Amino acid sequence: MKSSFPIKLTPLLVPIRLDSLGVFFINFLIPIIAHQNFEANGWQMGILFSLQAVGTGCSALIFSRKVNSWSTRAKLIRLGCTIKMLAYVLLYSAILSSSYVLMVVATFTLGFGSGLFWLVWRTCFAQLSAYKNRAEALGVASKQAGIGIMWGSCFAFSLIAVAEYFSLPSIITYLSLIVFAVASAVAGMISFKAISVLANQEAMPRNIQPDKIILSTITVFLFTMIFVGQLSGSLVAPFLEVYLLEHLKITSIVELSMAYIPGGIISMLLAPKLGYYADKMNAAIYLTVAGLTGAFTTWLMLQSTSLWHISVLFIIDASIIMSSGLVLAKLISEVAGESKGSAFGLQGFISNFGAISGPLVGGLFWQMQGSKGPFMFSISTEVILALCCFTILFPALKRSRKFSRIVESDV
Repeated sequence: MKSSFPIKLTPLLVPIRLDSLGVFFINFLIPIIAHQNFEANGWQMGILFSLQAVGTGCSALIFSRKVNSWSTRAKLIRLGCTIKMLAYVLLYSAILSSSYVLMVVATFTLGFGSGLFWLVWRTCFAQLSAYKNRAEALGVASKQAGIGIMWGSCFAFSLIAVAEYFSLPSIITYLSLIVFAVASAVAGMISFKAISVLANQEAMPRNIQPDKIILSTITVFLFTMIFVGQLSGSLVAPFLEVYLLEHLKITSIVELSMAYIPGGIISMLLAPKLGYYADKMNAAIYLTVAGLTGAFTTWLMLQSTSLWHISVLFIIDASIIMSSGLVLAKLISEVAGESKGSAFGLQGFISNFGAISGPLVGGLFWQMQGSKGPFMFSISTEVILALCCFTILFPALKRSRKFSRIVESDV
């Protein structure tokens, strides 16, 4: 398989890897610290769970228009990394001082910085890659993020294991947070230099204004799909572990988490190949097949009585989610024209709004219909979205002048 990845974007791969080191570890650590160190109640823990998404959504909304211009991207990505560096230091301080308020500030700040960093690099990747190879290009970036997550998780969990074995103080146990802060600072410096070079090569003349995002059937459908899809996915995550603990009679949380970790990392490592094959298919048909397959995979999880069967199914499900996200990003970036920053910013805001709403909707269905309620709602939603992709998105792409030639060549 010959790669079509733009050489110009290669200098941004290392910063993406460095900036992603703490992603999984932080999501794993925050609820545990909140429960054990702060004895947070359900409402307080709910705030912590949602604040990172709120921060990401806010940065996406605030900076989306500024990211359209090459002249501001280098400064913005450096700002995002600096904010993220500060967030890691605040989180480290919050743990050592057992301050819930400081952890709240750190969690929001972390989401804000991460959202800005990802907004800038995704805009650069979308703008410098051809439409027919864009999912693959975005997949290459996701692979680098996966490698970073794997490295960071191995380091952080190994440090915790050593610290617990030798009964070391918390200042050593959570020292990985300072390492992640330094990595974010380095990522900011490398990114600033790389994007400054790209800006000199790619910047548009000042008298040329970026295209405005046209409100069409395709645009409305894509953003609606992002919200509903994110809501559907996020309402499953908080309840699936509890469901499996109850129905599989698992007593070890570590054993259960090992069923999830491979799926997330493997799907990110496979992202370039997933993007490559997604580029070869019609986008609407691909999303239709992915939606139906995802619904069937979720249903199989509910029928399974083996943790390792669920682990395999989760790898499939995570890969479907990853590839669908690449296809959606590809379509949205094309709809946006030169306003890719605005489009990705709006996508980030809507996506995170869905992520915040999902657990609330899932909890409602759990309360009304029992432990399978959230999953049956998610399955139904995925099937409906898949059918809408085929009956609404596919014809709309064929009618569109911008997409018609691409659609006809892909069928």
